[in-house]
Amino acid sequence: MTGPGEPSGQQDRGYYGAGWQQPAPSAPAPQGGYVPPLPPARGPRDRAEADPRRAFAPGASVANTTGALIAVVSIVVVEFVSGVFGLLGTSLVVHPFTTSGTGASLIGSFVSGVFASPFPFYAGAFLALAFLTPIARRSPLPTVLLRAVLAGAAGTVALALVGVFTGLYAATRTGSGVRLVTDVLTGPLQNGVPFTLMLLGTATVAWLWTGRPRGGRRAASVVGRPGTVRPADAVPPATVQQQPQYQPQPHQPQYQPQAPQYQPPTQQQPGAQASDGRWAPPAPR
Repeated sequence: MTGPGEPSGQQDRGYYGAGWQQPAPSAPAPQGGYVPPLPPARGPRDRAEADPRRAFAPGASVANTTGALIAVVSIVVVEFVSGVFGLLGTSLVVHPFTTSGTGASLIGSFVSGVFASPFPFYAGAFLALAFLTPIARRSPLPTVLLRAVLAGAAGTVALALVGVFTGLYAATRTGSGVRLVTDVLTGPLQNGVPFTLMLLGTATVAWLWTGRPRGGRRAASVVGRPGTVRPADAVPPATVQQQPQYQPQPHQPQYQPQAPQYQPPTQQQPGAQASDGRWAPPAPR
């Protein structure tokens, strides 16, 4: 078609023709029905949620870091309290600052045995619990214990890796490879086994602590018991309520339109009509 102010050679080319800036018509929205919102598009970087029952669940979060800190710091506290009792008992016989045959004092041996020597185990177990085998609230307790064992194995391997350097240094100085065997094999196992057993208990405490409901009785009734796992096939409650459809009752009279009845016009009697003088009978004489 040609507009009134357009030249005869220019024709309407539609919404996408030359010289038109109008957008394309959108599809009409359905009337009388609910249109659910579209789910957000998942990008290539989005990862699926980790299975709470698997031994390995890579990822980083505040909850994972909190559980790892509780488990590892609890081991440090247990070692510190145990070392303090041993230090007090030994100080009754030996002066705390008196050096022994190896050149280490009682205080130095305490610091080395509680903090310095097992530090590789602490670091390895913390990294494993925070990023590889987390103490997740949604995971069942057997899975959490398995992850604690794997974290203890990671800490033992960290002790063995550090023992490689210390053993090579001692073997170079003394010329004997005995220190290399003790620092790489026997020493890490001697410390790693009891630490792993303690990690089982501290991981259970961390699992209970991270899953503990907060906020009093109201939160306890909403969150549920600690460590409970929501069923995978649970269906969320419906967010859209369907409107009930109107159905006429069988005993209720329905409205039926009635057609107008035809009434013929009333006819008047012949005697009632006004008489005309031309048709009147002759008057009597």
